[in-house]
Amino acid sequence: MYQRGKKLYWDYYDGNGKRYRRTLQTADPHEASKRAKQHRLFFERVQPTPEEIVFWGDFKRWYSKYLKENKSPGTQYIARLALRYLERYRKPIFLREITPDFVLGFKGFLQEYANKHKGKPGAAGRNRYVKAVKAMMKTAELFRKIGIVQQWGLVKRDKAEATHRITWHPLEELRQIGAVLNGDLLTCFLLGWEEGLRRGEMAFLYKEDYNPQAHTITIRAKENWRPKTKKSARTIPLRPASETAIQNSIANAPTGSPYIINVSGNRSKRTYLSCQYIRAVKQHLPLIHSFLHKLRHTYATLLLDRGVHTKIVCDLMGHSNILQTEQYIHTTQNQFVEAVSKIPSVYF
Repeated sequence: MYQRGKKLYWDYYDGNGKRYRRTLQTADPHEASKRAKQHRLFFERVQPTPEEIVFWGDFKRWYSKYLKENKSPGTQYIARLALRYLERYRKPIFLREITPDFVLGFKGFLQEYANKHKGKPGAAGRNRYVKAVKAMMKTAELFRKIGIVQQWGLVKRDKAEATHRITWHPLEELRQIGAVLNGDLLTCFLLGWEEGLRRGEMAFLYKEDYNPQAHTITIRAKENWRPKTKKSARTIPLRPASETAIQNSIANAPTGSPYIINVSGNRSKRTYLSCQYIRAVKQHLPLIHSFLHKLRHTYATLLLDRGVHTKIVCDLMGHSNILQTEQYIHTTQNQFVEAVSKIPSVYF
């Protein structure tokens, strides 16, 4: 051990001659000695590989850089929140401390935290944070930043929470919602269920992205925004109602605004359009559970119900693979009736 400033540091050399230098986070020699012994015993027990990142703090910096270079802003945001909650539960010293049992304990902590804070984070949020931690550890295994492979299949979604998953709107609900909306929120509604746009794609849809001659809109990267995946950059044909709504939004847009949708609020926030849309629907239709992403599920379900091939739906929605599209498939009563009608009749 040696002292730098007010804190004591610890050096350790493994069998390959690799040096590990770590602050012991204390100026007390007795406490520092105990922590140094704990670190040394850990290294002697696990014998980390040369590529492995041993300490949690070092790995968190590496993972933050990996997310910034490879993942969308939305994924980065969820990961940051997940790690913040993880460290509230228990801040690990070593990366190997994060095991399936650790994550199960973290899942229980999120439930207790929600009970004390008026149900926040909600069921979907808790599942999302646990999934983000599992994805982080699988990434560590993929890039050999941890020297072991663990059974992450043991950490499963709570079945009681699965009932809160997004479903879809029947046509009657769509008629009711469309009748109470106007202006840019009506345009968002139509772009959601008729064109399958994500809320970020709606918020950053420029006037120049609309082609009146071809009757299409194009989703592409901007200076202040980029699509969620590479396949999200796409050109979508417009239905007449959606095109009329876009034209009305462009005509009523503030002078100098490059955007088609100009709802008041902070455009860079994830909730920019969602809160306004939910508030407008709840004001007139309090019994209908509606939010923007549910419109995207409705879009996929209606297309598949009418026999459109899954690959075409996948490309229209900007998904990277068909497995992702299958999560948006919801069975309808018409499909049940059609399936039962195919059973052959037997007369006797």
